[in-house]
Amino acid sequence: MKKMLFVINPRSGKEQIKGQLMEILDIFTRAGYELRVHVTQKQKDAMDVVARLGKKVDVVVCSGGDGTLNETISGMMKLKKMPLLGYIPAGSSTSQGLFNASNPAITAI
Repeated sequence: MKKMLFVINPRSGKEQIKGQLMEILDIFTRAGYELRVHVTQKQKDAMDVVARLGKKVDVVVCSGGDGTLNETISGMMKLKKMPLLGYIPAGSSTSQGLFNASNPAITAI
């Protein structure tokens, strides 16, 4: 079974990701991923958890704004072997315009 670390910042943007979270998790589960979910609590949290747990997974998916994505990539840069990276934009800045899919979880996979 493929392993995924899903890092989410529920406070980014207008907190709209909260209403879609169960659907996203269901999509990942149906796609065959064993999930580990981490809800960020403070600045640099995403970076720390990805640096610590990223070596144990096949895919790291983050959801949040530019800061969450930046921290996730920074954490991955500390790994010897990088897993795949997925991003579900949920911030309020321009990065959301870079990703356009009818289902946000599809963008991540």
